[in-house]
Amino acid sequence: MSRHFILPIDDKYEIKVNYFIESVANHIFNTSDFFYIHQTDRAFYFQLCKKNSEIVLGTIHFTEIASDLFKSPAKGTFGGFVIQENIEFNIYEQFIITINNYLWRIGAKKVEVIMPPMCHNTSLFSLTYNIMIRLGYAVTNHELNYDLVVDDRCFSAKINHGNRKRLNKCLREGLTAKELDYSVYDQAYSIILENRIRRGFIFSMNYEQILKMVYTFPEKIKFFGVFNKDVIVCSSICVVINPFILYVYAWGDIDNMQNYSPITLLANYIYEYAQKKAFQLIDLGTSTVLGEPNIGLMQFKKNLGCQESLKLSFSKDSKIMITENQ
Repeated sequence: MSRHFILPIDDKYEIKVNYFIESVANHIFNTSDFFYIHQTDRAFYFQLCKKNSEIVLGTIHFTEIASDLFKSPAKGTFGGFVIQENIEFNIYEQFIITINNYLWRIGAKKVEVIMPPMCHNTSLFSLTYNIMIRLGYAVTNHELNYDLVVDDRCFSAKINHGNRKRLNKCLREGLTAKELDYSVYDQAYSIILENRIRRGFIFSMNYEQILKMVYTFPEKIKFFGVFNKDVIVCSSICVVINPFILYVYAWGDIDNMQNYSPITLLANYIYEYAQKKAFQLIDLGTSTVLGEPNIGLMQFKKNLGCQESLKLSFSKDSKIMITENQ
């Protein structure tokens, strides 16, 4: 991996590259630990800092995933920029411009950025969109993401009538939900994988890759499940994005459970867990593929009380240099 160095911005700010300074503002996919998992020979961990200090104001990382193709993140749900609240717009813009110029200077032919969903931070999403478009980046993918706001209301007050009936039936029939321990992680994964195969979808991570995330982030990868007596009939893998957002990476139930719909009971448990842990948002992921809607999945999440927001990817393959004063 490349050595550490500094990219100057002005007399007050600079970008430290591959210094890996701890920052509480990062989401899990922007941490140095996640960066290490997928780094290649040319990978750069950019941190906006006050000059001659270790006060981090912003972070993004790029990894060369193919010849002269740099992506944020190399792998993962999203990467993009993380900044401290209330940073001046011109400083944030210079942060992006300086990185953009550096990547082209070292021979980049294409740069891609997968942004977090808009619901994670509406202000940051809007600022970034404005800057990236003016720098010549194009929106190359647009997905509809679904999130559930966590507040003082109970889960049953958010869901539709049909899901309330399903939730009550699960409880009446004695099904129970709980957080899972390591001894049944393999069973939980197998249920999700089989569910995906049955529905004709792919699962992007194998079990060994999931375990690598568990070992790297032992406090941030959470498994939950629903039991019918002693048998797991439904499971989920969730990721703590940051102290405010819990992400449902994947979930699924075993075959022939349509009469119970244990996913509803599982969603109820995850929501109550999020309330106890003071999360503000549950991210249930996208319901489109390359922008094309999955109507059934969209309605399923709407019936759980979710709302939509955009999740964008930016790309630029021009070699035109954008100077810092533009």
